[in-house]
Amino acid sequence: MMIGGTGATGAAMAGWDGWDDGGGLIDIGSTVPHPFPQTWYDSHDCNSGGVMRVLITGITGPVGSFLADYLLTIPGLEIHAFKRWRSDPRPIEHLLGKITIHEGDIEDAFSVDRAVATARPDRIFHLAAQSYPSASWDAPILTMRANVEGTLNLLEAARRHVPHARIHIAGTSAEYGPVRPDEVPISEEHPLRPASPYGVSKVAAELSGLQYHASYGMHVIVTRSFNHVGPRQGDRCSIQTFCRQMALIEVGKQAPIMYVGNLSPKRDFTHTRDVARALWLLLEHGVPGEVYNLCSGNAVRIGDIVDMVVAMGRVPVTVQVDPSRLRPVDEPILQGDNRKLRAATGWQPEIGIEQIVAEVLDYWRQQLAITDGR
Repeated sequence: MMIGGTGATGAAMAGWDGWDDGGGLIDIGSTVPHPFPQTWYDSHDCNSGGVMRVLITGITGPVGSFLADYLLTIPGLEIHAFKRWRSDPRPIEHLLGKITIHEGDIEDAFSVDRAVATARPDRIFHLAAQSYPSASWDAPILTMRANVEGTLNLLEAARRHVPHARIHIAGTSAEYGPVRPDEVPISEEHPLRPASPYGVSKVAAELSGLQYHASYGMHVIVTRSFNHVGPRQGDRCSIQTFCRQMALIEVGKQAPIMYVGNLSPKRDFTHTRDVARALWLLLEHGVPGEVYNLCSGNAVRIGDIVDMVVAMGRVPVTVQVDPSRLRPVDEPILQGDNRKLRAATGWQPEIGIEQIVAEVLDYWRQQLAITDGR
């Protein structure tokens, strides 16, 4: 299967004119004009009363709280957040009293509809998802429900209540699947060959958003985010796992062995503060119906990150491969091309990998100190 990149949802959604006789080719390339010009969106923007309402789904996730932090620095915004009722509230404790929280579940169409109808947002950042590729192998159906059905629940609610809102749909670099070294950096035009249930679910969510743009004229923009990392995340992604283990080892709560998975892959990491800034700029300046890579443009070997964590640690450790941490399929390299994003917004990342690792390691040290009452 090949699904092309950007700018051409019109033909792709009006009959799917790209099926290949030989292997299921969907080509949504860059030659079909947008069904609605930018002036249409400008004239139908739904701001009113001088206050712009913003809704963030997935507020407790990897990016949500940082996006809220950033938006709170912009005058004239009223921030609303959609929070799963059972999600850990600690990442947003500092936001309580500053934003309006709507509780529900992204898989529950009624609670999503109620939140959108109540908030009446002018801007929507859809971040809620089952966002761990490794977990998708154990829970593929749950992943599809959260990521595909959840996205459709949001799009339908927006279509009913705020059809002129600007909507961001969070995609992922996992949509690209295995990439050869000679195919990087990966542009938005690169074929989509997802190799995990998570990647497949995000392709479906992306195409759903682009279909609503093409069919209903909704202002939808999609990002294919590469790895984003920072404090306030769980410990299921690589950097978080390494740093948490080091913090545990430093206080004697884990033997001096750091358990790792495959150290060979190379990944493109961006700090969540840089991601938050990019999302706002993109929804204000990006072109509806387009897909943008959100990445640093640099790939780092996972083994090199382990070396950084070990070097920053306060005690010596041994690194040991844990077979349970190995995935059935692991893309050798994911390095994005962010030129389209930079051209549209003027954005560029400001925080490098060394600072990312240092911040995350300090974060886990602080979390353990809080747990211990220190």
